[in-house]
Amino acid sequence: MLFGAAVPAVPVLGQGRAAAEFDVGRDARKFVAGWPCVAMLGGSVESATAGERSPLEATFFSAANPTDGGTRDLYLQAYQNHSHDNQSVRREIGQAALAQVRLQAQLLDQQVPLDEVKTRQAYRLDTATGKGVPYLHDRDAPFAAALDSGEGPIHTFLPGYATGDRYSLILATLINPRLNVSIAYSRGNPTEQAHAREAFDVIRSALAASGQADATHRVALYEYTGESLKKARESLDDSATRAEFKHVEGAATPLAGGVEHASTHVFHISATTELIARRFRDSAVSPEARCAEVRDKLVALVDPDVRTRIDALVEKVIAEQGIQPAAAALWIADREYANAREAEAISRPMMFEQIADALAAEGIPVYCVADTYINRARDENGKDRLTDRHPYRPQLHPHIGRFWAAELDGERILAPRENQWYFMHKLLDTVGGPVIGIRSGALEPFALMGHQVIYLEHKDMFTPERHACWQGIVPYHRLITGHTTGYLNKQNEIFRGNEIRSLLSDTLRRKALLGPQHSQPPAADPDGVATREALSYRQQQIVGVEQDLRSGVLSGNELKLLVAMTASRATAWQTASMPATFSSAD
Repeated sequence: MLFGAAVPAVPVLGQGRAAAEFDVGRDARKFVAGWPCVAMLGGSVESATAGERSPLEATFFSAANPTDGGTRDLYLQAYQNHSHDNQSVRREIGQAALAQVRLQAQLLDQQVPLDEVKTRQAYRLDTATGKGVPYLHDRDAPFAAALDSGEGPIHTFLPGYATGDRYSLILATLINPRLNVSIAYSRGNPTEQAHAREAFDVIRSALAASGQADATHRVALYEYTGESLKKARESLDDSATRAEFKHVEGAATPLAGGVEHASTHVFHISATTELIARRFRDSAVSPEARCAEVRDKLVALVDPDVRTRIDALVEKVIAEQGIQPAAAALWIADREYANAREAEAISRPMMFEQIADALAAEGIPVYCVADTYINRARDENGKDRLTDRHPYRPQLHPHIGRFWAAELDGERILAPRENQWYFMHKLLDTVGGPVIGIRSGALEPFALMGHQVIYLEHKDMFTPERHACWQGIVPYHRLITGHTTGYLNKQNEIFRGNEIRSLLSDTLRRKALLGPQHSQPPAADPDGVATREALSYRQQQIVGVEQDLRSGVLSGNELKLLVAMTASRATAWQTASMPATFSSAD
């Protein structure tokens, strides 16, 4: 248990801690006790070996979302301090961990039949055509005819907290002139209000930039004055629910109430996914032509002069990072203070190292995009610390970081959403490889522009039916995994580390109380039974989390399928049916 305190998630940059820690020293003495040894490792700056590129050399890079310089420098230093060369003890630990992951993948193949891996990919597919079946939310199904009529407006609703839904919603409004959007935030919730306002401004400006004259009439902003916005979205057709929405700006939609809107249905936000699918299913126009349509609309949102600057920036990033032609982009997802649902879509470090390892074995280079696994997190005492979930990295991959927050000549040129999409379009188009990540709204625009996206989704992930309708018509290719791609109940590496340190502290405190000066158990627990039971429960919880972290990888057959999908540019179901995919496993 003491040695287990060297967890794969440690605070960085000498943020001191009184509790004991254990790690591996550089002087070959294993298990050096005390937090200073970890601070020594985390605070060191190592030079890159020949052929490798240090993040110090990247002139366009950001490891942080915050805009203030001090915080950005702190994140960058943390990332640089945890990017080590071939002589690093941390790297040796990471390579040993990766070797264990390879063995775990083989073990999973023995436990999970190949046929199960194959048939799992058929979820909500018409296996005769290989295409996903249409999807509508249960409360929208009775109003499906409104989507097919071709006449009259279609109204949908975006709550301010649903940040991931904004991406496909923007695209849906651009390609479907019938779609109208009501956006709302809860009164007294500044975070929701900021997200809702951003979505309102972005959608309206995108519609105006695309030349749609009615842009100001298709988007509305509301303040919700009721108890729960999440509950309200399930009864948006009720007059009592609509009465709790206060119109703030934009056109008056059904949420504003009134007799003229009494019978107008407001669709769940997921209807936008089906609307896009219906447009791509249209046999009169090929899916490739539909992707070109979306691509042209998004490119047109960016000023020509800005496009020229971004074109040059893409070339610069590729050169600085040493990104190889046809390399696969690994989209690393992380989130500060994630809730339970968000945690399911956070990248597991060793799973993505496993993917990079499998691709490299087939001669496919990789580079990372977005998060670095370094974020603020709360420790066992409730204190915020900048923490690295992946300090033991077996190999340093090219990484373009949180490109949306990076600065060029002192300007965050990619801060506007449309600039981000254009940057990624040019990057993917130039490099020529796919994007691989956990299911995310951030990845959807790339697929709709025609780039291959392979997204991981565990078999019990929330709302798996929603994007199944894109399978076989949009290059947003799903791989359904047996193990969770993210974390259940927020029990990640940081949670495990907090529990271990807390348990160690409680155990030491208890031993101190039962020492010579305190030979008797506390009066409230004279036999010590409750204390022992509490410690035993926590130990079992830690063991359970450790088992999940150890087994939270892809099986060997899932890896083979993933690698084959990068070449086939087809769905997992279609690729699994190809003879060459599992030839060595049969």
